Amino acid sequence: MYLKKMTIAISTVVLSTQLLVANTDQATKANTYGATSVNYMGVPLNAYGAVSSSAKVPVEVQVPQAPKDLLLPNITPATTLWNNKVVKAPILNVQSYVLMDEESGNILAEKDANQRIAPASLTKMMLLYIVFERLAKGSLKLDQEVTVPAIAWHTAGSSMHLKSGQKVTVQTLIEGAIVASGNDASVALSMLIAGTQEGFVNIMNFEAKKLGMSNTHFSDVMGLPAPNLYTSARDLAVLAQHLIKDYPQYYHYFKMQTVTMNGFVTHNYNKLLFIYPYADGIKTGSTDAAGYSLVSSAVKPDHARLISVVIGSTSLIQSARDSQTLLEYGFSNFKTQTFYPAEYKLNSLRVYKGASDYVDIGVQSPITISYPSYLDPKEIQFVLHKEQNKLTAPINAGTPAGKLDMTYKGKIVESFPVVTLKDDPTGSLWQRIKGTVSLWF
Repeated sequence: MYLKKMTIAISTVVLSTQLLVANTDQATKANTYGATSVNYMGVPLNAYGAVSSSAKVPVEVQVPQAPKDLLLPNITPATTLWNNKVVKAPILNVQSYVLMDEESGNILAEKDANQRIAPASLTKMMLLYIVFERLAKGSLKLDQEVTVPAIAWHTAGSSMHLKSGQKVTVQTLIEGAIVASGNDASVALSMLIAGTQEGFVNIMNFEAKKLGMSNTHFSDVMGLPAPNLYTSARDLAVLAQHLIKDYPQYYHYFKMQTVTMNGFVTHNYNKLLFIYPYADGIKTGSTDAAGYSLVSSAVKPDHARLISVVIGSTSLIQSARDSQTLLEYGFSNFKTQTFYPAEYKLNSLRVYKGASDYVDIGVQSPITISYPSYLDPKEIQFVLHKEQNKLTAPINAGTPAGKLDMTYKGKIVESFPVVTLKDDPTGSLWQRIKGTVSLWF
């Protein structure tokens, strides 16, 4: 078996290096990170031109500090909004975590959610999101046959035990990328879609930006250590939410417990699936530097779906236990309810010199609140404060028109912007004259 693998390796090394190395000497050499090969865009490669699984990329190179001018999302979790009115969030021995209500995107609890971290195999979540997107559009088919590229076979690390040249389906590769966290499956999928791994990485970063993952950058398709490969717990929660909401027809793959390939049976690394009956996904990742991480989701009867992101637990099973702790905390202590739907009219506001004398005002986005489960939602009140300045046409939809305070027992808990819901263009000559006169009083 070893001699066979070496023969195939020698015959494919030239093709592999041409695939992954641009404008670089083809000769094998030691690089900065201890891999015995050339680099492409700083990504360490092994002797066969595949991304190296043994490269010692310094943490500060893989996860550089965020620039000071980077605008990160302001996160105010429900535990902070309802301070002293809800049980305190669990104290976990992890680097960071997020607990999110999936439907609304509300953050229930968090620890250093915007901190940059090394994603490891959590990178495959973005790969799978793109695969699902292509399946939904019809440019990929689940039963489509794929020939495993030699470069996929030469990519070490976690594997679903594919063979070079073997023919498998897209569905098989999806199952292998999820259950076995297969780097070989991930490379095969990326090259099927983009031709090269570099091309697929460009798609990953484009999608991350579209989804609002403002603190994320991908450098390879599977998560092996590489420069500038980082994300955050918050960004991973956003990605998980989109995986569930955007392509629910494929989400069931994340709860598969085993995958079999060429005589090898691999059990899902997500141990939460085996210890927590309500869990149905999503993905694990681990590195020496970042520890063991798990993005998970669960649904409990009569509760909303929750998403948990745990970064840097001490072991595979501990990441599952930490995730279970977070999810149970969310189910036990919070309820989520939509009080106002999107584009809900709250009132109207006088407009001067417009085609209409009044314009509807309200909330553009749904007002969905996560609150302590013991509270009666009738105790949560909303107070509208209309804009005091006089509005003059033309008015565009979305113009600030006041605020909506959410109160509990007379105290403000949170405030939401109120805007105009419709346009009001400039009126006729008579309406403009009438409006001008009205403004004098």
